[in-house]
Amino acid sequence: MLDHRDIRHPDLGPVRVYLVRRAPYPLPAGCVAAVTGSGRALDPIEVDANWSMEDPLRFAAPATDSTGNTFLVYNPGRYDGVLVLVPTADGFADIGWRSADDHYSGGRFAFYYARPVGPGKDGEYAIVHSIKGCDPSCAEGATAKVTLRWDGHDYLPTG
Repeated sequence: MLDHRDIRHPDLGPVRVYLVRRAPYPLPAGCVAAVTGSGRALDPIEVDANWSMEDPLRFAAPATDSTGNTFLVYNPGRYDGVLVLVPTADGFADIGWRSADDHYSGGRFAFYYARPVGPGKDGEYAIVHSIKGCDPSCAEGATAKVTLRWDGHDYLPTG
């Protein structure tokens, strides 16, 4: 176990979220596991983390913002990403990873090549998501930054 945080889940009450490191083969090298105060394990989230990087799986500081969402930073090898645990009635929303490649391309609540910013005056994190263009090539393409903010259902671009 790397670390843990106790959070207040709006439907399940106290929940302890664990960050776990394990040998990378044949499963992804990390896992986000959570257990309710009554001892019920929630569905784990497999995370590809490159242990040669500094702190490749960690909680944001603070871990939870005023929305009640919990933020983690992961690094599968080159750039950091942001994983957001969004509370649902029975645990956390599906982050949208369908395959190991998604750790690099993202999902609904997983943003590769991104960082949490804040919390701001409203107590909420924003996510600054970098998007690398591949024109004329991926090595030479420009990088654009998009700020995403919580609208109550999703993280959407601002402005």
